[in-house]
Amino acid sequence: MAPFTQGFRVWLWVVLLAGCAASRPPPATPAPLQEVERFARFEVGFTVPGGAGAPDDVPVHARFVAPSGREVDVGGFPVTGGGFRVRFTPQEVGEYRYRVQAGAVEVASGRFVSRPSSRRGFVRRSAVSAHHLAWEDGTPFLPLGENRFNVYDPTWNYGQQSATDYIAGMAARGMNTLRIFIFTDCEREEPEPGPQPGCLEPRPGVFDPEAAARYDAILDAAERHGLQVIITLFAVGFTPGETWKSWEDNPYSTARGGPAATPDDFFDRPELAERRLRYVLARFGASPAFLAVDLLNEPEWDGNVGEATWIPWAQRLAATWHAEDPYGHLVTVGSVGLHWNVDGDERPWYASRQDDLLQWHLYGKEFYEVHALAAELTRKVAETWGYDKPILLGEFGYGGEDRRTYDHTHVGIWVTTFCGAGVLAHSAPPFTEDSDVPMTPERGRHFRVLADFLGRLPSGPPLLPMAPPTMSPPGTRAWAMGRPGLQALWVMGAKEGYGQPVSGAQVRLRLAPGQYRVTWWDDVTGEVLGREQRLVMEPELLLAVPPFTRHAAGVLEAVR
Repeated sequence: MAPFTQGFRVWLWVVLLAGCAASRPPPATPAPLQEVERFARFEVGFTVPGGAGAPDDVPVHARFVAPSGREVDVGGFPVTGGGFRVRFTPQEVGEYRYRVQAGAVEVASGRFVSRPSSRRGFVRRSAVSAHHLAWEDGTPFLPLGENRFNVYDPTWNYGQQSATDYIAGMAARGMNTLRIFIFTDCEREEPEPGPQPGCLEPRPGVFDPEAAARYDAILDAAERHGLQVIITLFAVGFTPGETWKSWEDNPYSTARGGPAATPDDFFDRPELAERRLRYVLARFGASPAFLAVDLLNEPEWDGNVGEATWIPWAQRLAATWHAEDPYGHLVTVGSVGLHWNVDGDERPWYASRQDDLLQWHLYGKEFYEVHALAAELTRKVAETWGYDKPILLGEFGYGGEDRRTYDHTHVGIWVTTFCGAGVLAHSAPPFTEDSDVPMTPERGRHFRVLADFLGRLPSGPPLLPMAPPTMSPPGTRAWAMGRPGLQALWVMGAKEGYGQPVSGAQVRLRLAPGQYRVTWWDDVTGEVLGREQRLVMEPELLLAVPPFTRHAAGVLEAVR
């Protein structure tokens, strides 16, 4: 009986243990990690223990560890209604870990997974061409769009559209870039008096969450519609005794309780500007629609601030941005250019490694006439080409141009593009004839046709400007850009008789031997003017241009 009894006891223990195991709840399944697409924003919201100080004075530091082990540091910012937020955009695929500190206190931590996506990521300087920009996948990006003092105030927008509707309209017109200002004059005088809705920093180091939300909305709309945004950090507010660009309405002036007695005093102390720089980076820098930070707008025009004063300031701020920006956003300064200097010139800034996007502007009665405009734009791009950087015409315009043809706008965007530079036409209510003209639907159609022309070109490396081809009849001009097997042309009628139909024009080109498909377009309507195939056997080709009025565009593509 003993063996049986012992076996029975073993069996009984097994049954009892099985019953106990069955009565226990199953182990908890870990909650799935939040998933975020690569190049999409991940956000962390949190509160900070009481007594930490004024919200804008609380130092927030977040560290993200990428799947590769790379550590990425970003800042944070207070939000409306209390609390704080950190924004981060993953640039790798896989699991990220993060910790967030406010002062010395850890306030958040966790993990998330970045999954593959079709998003194009950030625009950077091209790896294959010193003069171009490109998306993450290497696709060239050439800025074409508008410079706007602001787009967040509907009274400044054609048709009083909201900012989001206006940006949707820009995309519909084929534009891909918007430049906007963070106003430094915090009192609006035009078109009517009142608080300036674009004043992000009404007091030094204190940021307006409602103004910041307007910039958030602009970047969100830009992401939805495929636009890139240049944010000008300090603009409009350095001119003593002025009205709408008043130093007295600048929060950094002693007249408003700030620390700087004069504009020069402000620029001599770049540390004063670094809090705004860091706030803009923390709040807006995670957006792939954020193309560049433009440190300063036209110091020659606003405050008569000389190059010897603002260039060291810009160097310091650019170095800070480059050191702290994990996304590689471009840095630029929107100065007028070498034709208008106060104290020295921009060449030290253009040559600086801190200047990623070489920018200049062009206005003036000398360039109201379109042939003078074309000649000066061609000269200025050539003048700055040797710095081996992408070039941006950040502003140009003429408020008195013909509203039937908008030919000043048209010639400006086509010439600049064919010279190899990005171009932004200035748009504003008609305050001054020299520059301000609204972006009406009729004016916007000129951008649509240019964008469609560029979109028809075969994909591949960026097109580079070429030596101008010779043309007949006398006075007719041509611009060319290309790469092996592809050449694009833009021709413009002579000044004498401009606006009348041109027949019998010819352009002389140098091409590699082969068969070419030739297409000509009306560059105003987008209609095809002619098509043909040509066999090139000699080093030069004399090509007939179909009859055109004012200007026309063509493409020669090698047929394999």
